[in-house]
Parts: sequence; structure tokens; C-alpha cells
Amino acid sequence: MRRNVKKLALLLSLLLLGVVIAGCISQKETTSPSPTTTEKPTEVKPVEVIVYGQWGGSEGEAFMKAVEEFNKAHKDIQIKYVQQSKLRDAVLSELAAGSPNFDIAILPWPALIKELGQKGQLEDLTPIVNKYSGQIMQNLLDPVNLNGVYYGIPIKAWAKPGIWYNVHVFKDNNLEPPKTLDELKQVCDVLKSKGIQPLASGAADKWPLSDVFEAVLLRVGGPELHQKLMKHEVSWTDPQVLEVFKIISDLLKQGCYGDPKVAIGEKWEAQVARLGKGEVAMYFMGNWINLMLQSEGYKPGVDYDLIPFPKINDVPQAIVAGGDWVIVPKNAPHKEAALKVAEWFAGPEYQEIMVRGKGYLAPNLAVPKEAYDPADYRVVEIMKDSIVVPDLDDNVPSGFQPVIWDALFRLWANPDDYQKIAEELEKQAKDYYTS
Repeated sequence: MRRNVKKLALLLSLLLLGVVIAGCISQKETTSPSPTTTEKPTEVKPVEVIVYGQWGGSEGEAFMKAVEEFNKAHKDIQIKYVQQSKLRDAVLSELAAGSPNFDIAILPWPALIKELGQKGQLEDLTPIVNKYSGQIMQNLLDPVNLNGVYYGIPIKAWAKPGIWYNVHVFKDNNLEPPKTLDELKQVCDVLKSKGIQPLASGAADKWPLSDVFEAVLLRVGGPELHQKLMKHEVSWTDPQVLEVFKIISDLLKQGCYGDPKVAIGEKWEAQVARLGKGEVAMYFMGNWINLMLQSEGYKPGVDYDLIPFPKINDVPQAIVAGGDWVIVPKNAPHKEAALKVAEWFAGPEYQEIMVRGKGYLAPNLAVPKEAYDPADYRVVEIMKDSIVVPDLDDNVPSGFQPVIWDALFRLWANPDDYQKIAEELEKQAKDYYTS
């Protein structure tokens, strides 16, 4: 009996111990803190800034490389480039609708930019201009300034700065690049005597002839005469304008452009290779010829170089030049982000990337000289020292442009007829400017 009591006591003790242990475990479980869960941070979607432009080909590829650099460095804003084959139509129609799909457009038409600014359709970009005070070429800012307000900012420049010449041809014949019209004529005579065509024209394509005409026009009457003729405030038979025709006629008759009957068949692009080979010594053409010559293996400053068009009369130095400007619509979908991107386009960081890609001139003068090759930097220097005027033939009534080209083509074929050609131009100009 006593043994059973002891067994029962032992069992009760064990049972009591189990209850105590279970209670302790239960208490421990209830007092220990429950694990915390960390919420994942909400990802902020970047703002997509839509940029309209017409750059394609190698120019578009270079631009996309710069855009990629921006997108890597800015996670809050991403640029999306949309190439527009009919850029003018796209911009005008969307602005007229009042709700554009783009945040920025890159336009080559400063007169249009001022017109849109006057209508109140564009954002004032003066604060960005002020940020880069003294850095941006003023002669490219002025065309988009309306009553002290800048409605565009130049981000690329182009120019028709002067005569490109073959360095080896000049050295081999002990010639110095001409600085005056008389020196140009003397150089032509020496080159002709050596069997080398002095100047190329690209006459078969006609438009290059208007560039030569404008270069002489600017050296005869300066930017004032150029602008007056463009607006038809002086006639094509004005004595100074006739002087331009006569100078070109004399150069043609002297044989500076070779045989006129041959010259009128010269395609403009083919003359680039001829210049590189030394078959022709000089060629008046825009800055884009630099990249074309390099693609043929020629080195700027070594195989070819550039001079301003030789001086004729005592007038301010001026060149035909232009560019591409960024605009931001007043109703841009993402205006704040668009202004940040526009500021980047206007600055030296973006423009240096483009300059190093070749074929690009920076309106922002803070881009270092080292970024340029020698020829492109020479163009920039000429631009800085010149008054910039727009292309005359691009700014006359549209139907009159081919009339000018055809007239100059006839001048190349028949240089003795220069006065008759000028009279015919004036007669047609009256019709186009009064209609």
C-alpha cells in the first residue's frame, strides 16, 4: 500500500513539473516579439521627356549616344528621341491643338521660333540663357530674341565660312592662301599655268552657286546689302548687286572655275574628292565638307585647311550661318523636366560629347578647343569674329529660290550675260514679292 502511495506521489510530482514547464514555455512564446516585415520602397517611375527632331543617319546616331549618356546619369528623367520627317508640320499642328505630345523640339528655323513665341505658344528660356551668360554665341541667340525674351536656345551651329584649300597644292607651288580678291586672281593664274583647276563650284546642283554669290555679296556690301536684297528692299540691278555679278563673271572668264562648259556639269559632292586629291585647289563650301574629307582619309590642317572668303570692299566681316535651336512648348506635358533637359542641351557637357563625335559645331563657347579637330575649330573662330546672316535663298519667297539658282547656273554657262541675267531676276522678283 505504501509503495502504491509513493508511486502515486511520484506521478503527481512529474505531472505537476510538466505543467510548470509547459507554462513557462507558453509564457516565453507569448512574450517574445513577433518578427517584423520590411516594406519594399516604392520605385519612382522616371519622367519621360519626348524630344522631336529631324536628325537621322550619322547625325541621329551621334545624338542618341549623347542621349544615352544623359539617361545613364539621370534616373529621374529619361529622354526619348522621336525623329520627325515632317518636323515643321508636326510641331505646328500639335501646338495649334493646344496639347502637344512633345516636351522639346529641335528646330532649324529661328524666324518660326520668334513667330511661335509671339503667339504665346513657347516657354521663355531666358533663365537658361542667363545661366550660361557669356558662353553662348550671341549671334545665334539674337535671331530667337523677341523684345528681350529668348524663345529658343542654339544647341548646334553650321556655317558657310569660306574657302577650303588643298595644303599640298599651295605648298608645292609656293603659294599663300589669298586674303584679297586681287590675290585670289593671282593665285588662280599660277594654278592655271600648272594645269590645276583653281576653284570648284558644284554648279550642276545649282544651290552651291547661291552660296558663292552670297559670299561675294557679303564682301561687296556687307550684311546690310545682303539683308536688303533678301527682303527685296534693293533691286537685283542695284549698282552694288551688279558689282557682285561682274566680279563672279570676271572670275569665270579668267578661268578660275575651269572651262565654264565643263564647270556646269560638276556635281557638288564629287568636288570634295577632287579637292582632296589636288585636282582642284579650292572650294567654297559649308563646314560639313570637313567630315566628308576626313571620311576619305584626309587630315584637317595637314591635307586641307580653311580661309575666310577674300576681302573685296571695306565692310564688316559676315558669313552665312545658322543652327538648330531647342524650344519648349508653353503646354509641354512635362515642363519642369523639359527645362532641365533644355538646360543640359544648352550647356558644354552635351555639346562637347557631340563635338567629339565630329561634324558638330558648338554654340556654347565653353566647349574646350581640345574637343575640336583643327578645321572645325577654325570655323568656330571665324564665326566668333563675324556677323552671322541667314541663307538668302532660303529666306526669299519659296518659289523664287529655284529662279535664283537657275539664273546663277546661266551665269556660270554664259558669264558675259551677267547684266541681262540680273535684269531678268529683278523682273521675276517683283512678281514674287508682290504676289
